[in-house]
Amino acid sequence: MITEYKTDYEDDNRQSLLEKILFPVRNTNEKRLKERVSNKTILITGASYGIGAALASILAEYAVTLLLVARTEERLAALKKSIADKACTVKIYVADLRDEKEISNLLELWKNENIKVDILISNAGKSIYRKLWNSLDRFHDTQRCAATNYTGPVQLLLGLLNGMLQKEVHILNISAINVLLPSAVGWSAYQSSKVAFDQWLKCSEAELKAENISVSCIYLPLVRTRMSMVNENKHKQPAMSKLKAAKLITNYIIKRKRRYTPWWLGVVRLFAFIFPGMLYRIQLKQIKKAGR
Repeated sequence: MITEYKTDYEDDNRQSLLEKILFPVRNTNEKRLKERVSNKTILITGASYGIGAALASILAEYAVTLLLVARTEERLAALKKSIADKACTVKIYVADLRDEKEISNLLELWKNENIKVDILISNAGKSIYRKLWNSLDRFHDTQRCAATNYTGPVQLLLGLLNGMLQKEVHILNISAINVLLPSAVGWSAYQSSKVAFDQWLKCSEAELKAENISVSCIYLPLVRTRMSMVNENKHKQPAMSKLKAAKLITNYIIKRKRRYTPWWLGVVRLFAFIFPGMLYRIQLKQIKKAGR
């Protein structure tokens, strides 16, 4: 891991002109957000770093109960301390979405405490970039991505659904534009697991809506976080700040729109449709040139 990014990637929310054009996000209507979230119980997974922590800090300004779930106890404790004097009530839970037993224990705890979630923000994720021939003895990479990005969130949601009936509930899946783009070399474990949960949720969406449970899928571009910036190739690419991503999510909490994609994604997908084999040929050429 690159030394500079061992800790959370704390940027100053700086934006180049290109980033302002590519990632426009409206300021949050605080009055409408307050109306939407007041007295609600909001669960955020992956809350200790990046987007999750930024989102928790924003929502802490309102009279909500925040259930913050992550693997890193120290970070959760520090986050709780930093927002302790805000309007919210904060409860932290150390759990690994890769561990079925830990998720089961968490669900049982909430059931015993009669905790029922009004807004679920599925934000936890694991990203791995590794090419095929470097993965032959690393099946665990695929297992970890699948558990964090797919089976863990499904297990968590299935365990919460009974408590979501008879009330107005909102589920937000914080996904990535990779899900909607052509397959890319090196991203097999990550992209397949993100696509899997995205499809599972879309297949369930109509059934959920019939029970007054709304679903929003947020397909984010590259976001400048600890997870993404471990990849040195990402450092010079245009990226959305984690604060801007968090504000975008609050806007979708307010509006409950079903989908977010960057405005330019349609152009990229149209290009991929018109020239379906181009990316494959480019990738093949690069691989042959570089060797394994």
